[in-house]
Amino acid sequence: MNIITKEEIMQQTGMSKSVASRIIREGKLEMVKRGYPFYANKRLNFCPLVVVNEMLGLELKGSEYNALKSVS
Repeated sequence: MNIITKEEIMQQTGMSKSVASRIIREGKLEMVKRGYPFYANKRLNFCPLVVVNEMLGLELKGSEYNALKSVS
């Protein structure tokens, strides 16, 4: 799954930290509405790239997230 963090949003768009944080927050809320309660976590600092691109109408680039890699 491709994800994006607020740092990547700031780097690619030039938006401020607070705006990038709001985008991530709203993206996580959208994922919860779509039936993914995992994204209701306050400490989670990323959301799927597809959701952010839909919200902004842009084609940003994220990073590949592999849950199995992060565990080992």
